[in-house]
Amino acid sequence: MNILQLCIRVPYPPVDGGSIAMYNMQKALHENNAKLKVLSFNTIKQPVDIEKLDKAYLDMTRIEGVYLDNRIKPFAALFNLFTGESYHIIRFIRRDFEEKLIEILKSEKFDVIQLESLFMIPYIETIRSYSDAHVVLRTHNIEHLIWQRLASNAKNILRKWYLNLLAERLQHYEMWALNRVDAIVALTKEDHESMMKLGADIPINISPIGIDIKDYSVVENSGEPVIFHLGAMDWIPNQEGIKWFLENVWPTIKLEYPTVKLKFAGKKMPDEFFKYTDAQCEVNDFVQDGMKYMQDGSIMIVPLFSGSGMRVKIIEGLALGKAIVTTTIGLEGIPAVNQKDVLVADNAEQFINCLRDLLNHPNRIKELGANARVLAETHFDNPGIGKRLLNFYSELISGQSK
Repeated sequence: MNILQLCIRVPYPPVDGGSIAMYNMQKALHENNAKLKVLSFNTIKQPVDIEKLDKAYLDMTRIEGVYLDNRIKPFAALFNLFTGESYHIIRFIRRDFEEKLIEILKSEKFDVIQLESLFMIPYIETIRSYSDAHVVLRTHNIEHLIWQRLASNAKNILRKWYLNLLAERLQHYEMWALNRVDAIVALTKEDHESMMKLGADIPINISPIGIDIKDYSVVENSGEPVIFHLGAMDWIPNQEGIKWFLENVWPTIKLEYPTVKLKFAGKKMPDEFFKYTDAQCEVNDFVQDGMKYMQDGSIMIVPLFSGSGMRVKIIEGLALGKAIVTTTIGLEGIPAVNQKDVLVADNAEQFINCLRDLLNHPNRIKELGANARVLAETHFDNPGIGKRLLNFYSELISGQSK
């Protein structure tokens, strides 16, 4: 099966949730003998010298990139308020990307064209004009839901109004877009249900983010437990969650457990977070080895109150055998059992009590970690996910999908 994958940014190296999701899907398809071609935006925020990428990756994906300045421009965003269009969408409409897409479609026949996220939808008309491939939308999130949740948590009236406007425009676009494709690949059951409510009337496959379990070694930690968080800090839900934790949970834990350390890191760390640095709290905007950073920690926190889709870092934490404390939203799409595989806390009191439980009973850390590893092995091993998705594509092509 020949698959063209359209990406909003170059997925290699896989350094954050979005790139990991795209890269691991590429590996899963390749390992199941699919032929791949990747066309991607090469963004100014995450620029990559494609010619210098690992040869094995270049051979696997045959990737080509088109430059995109995807920075949010204040004047353009302000002007967009009066247009009725979604600013999120129009930032990804570029003539040079369309021209490269046409060139590829003229030169090669594809069975499936997989759009990585809603932001590739503007190119459907071009695809239909130059290809008879089945077009599949792989949704990493329900985009408007992220902004709805951010708006509901906003305290500033003007900010709440603006976030609600963004959410409303994205929702209208999503409702219009869902039935423009031939099928949808959702990461979670929750996203599947949301798409049905939005009016999706086409085949939908649930295909979670996978990882290569064999690459994740469980390391037993000794000494005082370390609470940690690792995630892209240019993503608003992560900023919101960590700020909430630092203001509502950490002061109590820091006072009650004066030898416990908190470490959190992520690219594009806002300056405001460095003020929390002290003898008990370490803040980094860059870590050389994300895997080792997570292995060195004992208790992983994911205080997420907005967002949608799946949290790749939680899946990695499961595979590394970490004790994880997260929210109901953070756990979406992950079939973990509260108190068995992870701990779920949706307010400050619950979060504090979960951390107390782990810090007072070190064996709970080991118990949760062992169960977490089994969960990751059972549900998120990459090759099996790729095989199941290709079976879905085969049924779609043959007209058997429902």
